[in-house]
Amino acid sequence: MPFSSESGATRWDQATALAMLIGGISSFQIGAALAKGLFPLFGPTGMVGLRVGLAAIILLVVWRPKIMDLRPGTWRLLLPYGASMTLMNFAFYIALTRLPLGLVVALEFMGPLSLALVGSRRALDLFWAVLVITGVFLLLRPEGKLGHLDPLGVAAALSSGVGWIVYILTGTRLGRSMPATMATTLGMTTAGVFLLPCLIPALPLAVYHPHQGFLALGVAVLSSAVPYILDMMAMRRLKPRELGVLLSLEPMLGAVSGLLFLGEALSLGRWIGVICVVAASAGNVLTSRRPPAETQVTPPG
Repeated sequence: MPFSSESGATRWDQATALAMLIGGISSFQIGAALAKGLFPLFGPTGMVGLRVGLAAIILLVVWRPKIMDLRPGTWRLLLPYGASMTLMNFAFYIALTRLPLGLVVALEFMGPLSLALVGSRRALDLFWAVLVITGVFLLLRPEGKLGHLDPLGVAAALSSGVGWIVYILTGTRLGRSMPATMATTLGMTTAGVFLLPCLIPALPLAVYHPHQGFLALGVAVLSSAVPYILDMMAMRRLKPRELGVLLSLEPMLGAVSGLLFLGEALSLGRWIGVICVVAASAGNVLTSRRPPAETQVTPPG
C-alpha cells in the first residue's frame, strides 16, 4: 500500500481535518435531502448530471485551474479520481430512489470502513474498527422482514462505496501534489464530462422550471462544490486509513439528515449505532500516534 509512510499528521492536523470532514458531510447530506425532493422533475440521473455538471462549472469559474501546469503523471491519478466521483454520485442517487437516506449512507460507508480495517496495525485501531462495525450493524439491522430492502438499491449503495474507496486512495495522493481547490476542480470537471449524457437532457427542464433549476444549483454547491473541496483539504492531512475511519461520521449525519429533512425517524437501536460510530471516530483521532520523523515522506509539490 503506497501510503503507509506518508502524512504524519499531528493531532492538530487531525482535529482540523475532522472539522473539515464534518462540515463537508453535513453540507452533502443537506444537499442530498434537497435533491431527493427534485427527483419527480429531473429523475435521479438528471439530478446527478445537474449536480456534478453545475458544480464543475462553478469551480472552474471560481478557481480557474491552469491545466498546462499539470505534471504528466498527474492524469494517471486524475482520471480514476474523476471516475470515482462519477460512480459515487450516480450510484448514490440511484440508491436514494429505493432506500432511505440513512440506510444508503450506511451501506455506502462500507467502502471507507474497509480501508480502516485493511490499514489497522494496533489492537486499539482494531477496537475502533469493531466499534464502527457494531454501529453500522445497528444502523442496518432490519426491524422487520428483510424483504423490504430493495436489492437494486442495496447494490447501488454498495457500488457507491466501491467508488468511495477509489476516491480516497486517489484523492489522498492527488491532494499532496497540487492545491486542494485545483484537484477538486479538475476531478469534478472530469466527472462532469463522464456525466454529460445525464446533464444534457436535464438542462432544458432546469431552464423551463427556474425555481427547481435554482434549487438544483443549490444542490450542486451543497453536495459537490463545498464537500469535495473540504474532503480534499482533509486528504492533504491524513492517510487513507485515518480518513476512512474519520469518514465514519457519514452514517451518523446521514441518519440525522434523514430525520430532520425527510422525516425518517430512527429507532433506539439505530441511535445506539450512531453513538458507536461517533465514539469510534473521536477515539481514533484522540489516540492516534504520529509516526517517527524518520519514516515520514515529504509530500510532492
